[in-house]
Amino acid sequence: MSPVNPYASEPAVPVLAHSLLPQSPSAHRDKSQTWNLRDDLDVGFQSPNRTFRSGIVIGISTLRSKDNNNDDDEYVGRLPRSLLAGYLHKYPPSSPFPRAFIIHPATYDNFSPRKLLSSLLAQSHLPPLDREEAISRLDSVQLFPVFDIAAAAQALSEVSDALHRHREEQRQKPHHHQDQDQDHEHPTISSNNPDTPALLIVVGLDGLAEGTVRASNTVRGAAVLTTTLHSLTRLSRIHDSFLSVMLVNTSGLGSSSLYTNPPNKFQHRRVQRDGGAYSSVREDGIHSVFCGSESSLPLSLLMRTLDQGIDMHLLLSTVKTSTVVEVIKDRVGDGVGRWCIWDR
Repeated sequence: MSPVNPYASEPAVPVLAHSLLPQSPSAHRDKSQTWNLRDDLDVGFQSPNRTFRSGIVIGISTLRSKDNNNDDDEYVGRLPRSLLAGYLHKYPPSSPFPRAFIIHPATYDNFSPRKLLSSLLAQSHLPPLDREEAISRLDSVQLFPVFDIAAAAQALSEVSDALHRHREEQRQKPHHHQDQDQDHEHPTISSNNPDTPALLIVVGLDGLAEGTVRASNTVRGAAVLTTTLHSLTRLSRIHDSFLSVMLVNTSGLGSSSLYTNPPNKFQHRRVQRDGGAYSSVREDGIHSVFCGSESSLPLSLLMRTLDQGIDMHLLLSTVKTSTVVEVIKDRVGDGVGRWCIWDR
């Protein structure tokens, strides 16, 4: 037997570190269904491995209507109301601590108790609730109507204090084994229990910032908006184990000219993606395959500032008579391009 020469051996094939980690359940989904967002909308905030998970800021926007009518507010409000209703249906209140916080303009009624109750009673894909039980679920929702962005920042600070107090209370409680008769299907919110997230919904921050612009100037509005978004992002990171954040934008993306004027050749560049498909990308906008043209959505300074504070951005658009939900930005995963028809 000839001696082994260690200097003649070849180097080992390099292995990426992430390949040694166990894959999440979402990685085992059928490849033919990875584009479909419908299951994620049905599950909502009930799974940490889905789109609507804790620890990130999820933005929900719509295309700016060329008619600029009042139906846009109701249009963009239905999806977050449905997600909130599904969450409240799954996790009834079991402690005085609120399940959800909603910061919204005082003149914006799409998150009023009446509409929240209607959404909770209209969850046809879930077991029905009677009116009294639905009202009891809404008792765990805390509303913060505000008139300007300064008041929104103050409300955000109050939510932060409440979350901090609750987390400290959970840490001070002795950790005992759960009793056999405890209802495991409806656990309580805890910093150690990410399966029951708390929800923070911030509505109309873009419109409130526009009020600052009208009272002062664009730079001032963008600066105040940046500070508020920084606080929101920091809050989502501190309580990433149980807090989910939705940022509902009421102004709309793009402009009315998007529907009528085709883009010129200097407005966009072509980027080839896997499989030979092409899409248009512009440095100052966001691309959507449902926007009605090949150009990206032009964004104002405020909307660009707002988009910088969003980790995952969902866009609602109308294709013929159907409402389409599309992921147009995902900087924490690979969800860009996923979409589905939403009919609730």
